[in-house]
Amino acid sequence: MKLPTNLYSRLIGYTLLLTYILIIVGGATRVYDAGISCPDWPHCYGFYIPFPESKIPGGYTVGFQHFTWWQVSLEWSHRALASLVGFGLVAISFKAVQRIRKGQSQPQEKAALALALALLTVQIGLGGLTVLKSNINWSVVMHLGTAMLFFGSIVWLRRAVASNGQKATETTPVPLRLSLYAMAVLVWVVMLIGAFVSSSHVGGVCGGLFSCDGVWMPSPKVDIGQHIHMQHRLFALLTVILSIVLVVLAKRTAPHLRKVALHVHLMVWGQVALGVATLYSFASYPEYYYPLSIAHLAWGTLVWLGALGAILTLHYGRHGRYHG
Repeated sequence: MKLPTNLYSRLIGYTLLLTYILIIVGGATRVYDAGISCPDWPHCYGFYIPFPESKIPGGYTVGFQHFTWWQVSLEWSHRALASLVGFGLVAISFKAVQRIRKGQSQPQEKAALALALALLTVQIGLGGLTVLKSNINWSVVMHLGTAMLFFGSIVWLRRAVASNGQKATETTPVPLRLSLYAMAVLVWVVMLIGAFVSSSHVGGVCGGLFSCDGVWMPSPKVDIGQHIHMQHRLFALLTVILSIVLVVLAKRTAPHLRKVALHVHLMVWGQVALGVATLYSFASYPEYYYPLSIAHLAWGTLVWLGALGAILTLHYGRHGRYHG
């Protein structure tokens, strides 16, 4: 039976979607303190499917801490989705080998796939480290940072396949090009600092806008939580400023990228709005803090996707966009 010619692109698209969902579920697992609710691996309390709790001797208890079915469900779902992403990448690799043998594969396609495989290997190790370290903040930061890079590698692979070796024909001025790369780096850094803030439970230590208890940048020697929290705000502000610069530069020097720059700019403002809502919910509306934190991560991942998409448009042009 001959497989559909677009199966390769579909596999990449499905894996990309699953990775996005995996990141969100991973964020929910962190927010709800469910990262160690499954104490063993690859089982969970000795079972592949640890439901219902009544079949677990002693219930969902680790040490002296009891976890709810919701927390166990999140951690179990996170692992299941990670396995699906892994299987998806294996299927993509198998199909890629077929394309290479037929001479259909492009150099950048091979590079993107190799990067994705390397990052997935690192991510698996970091996932185990995060569990062993009981979700300590620095391990959570490393885990999320690598997840974003892996997500980006799949985005790159998808665009490289869609372009079929074609490159952008428009010329992009160096200042705009550098600004787009800086935007992607800034978004990634903001997300890493945000992961530290969330995993350290310091989302509300500075109260509302704009200072932190009257101080613009608390000393790390006095309160490291407040210092990191305000760093997150500072880098978010820099991201907003850079997004404005992108719009101005694109309008003046590269009209073909104006819509792309405006798209990224608007997404950044959406993320700021979610960040402010999350900030004030910490003390004023605690029942909304968890879902807002998850939404903040989900939208931030889309901002990262938008920044990467802008960079890929530099290299592949509009014809590099996937159309099915």
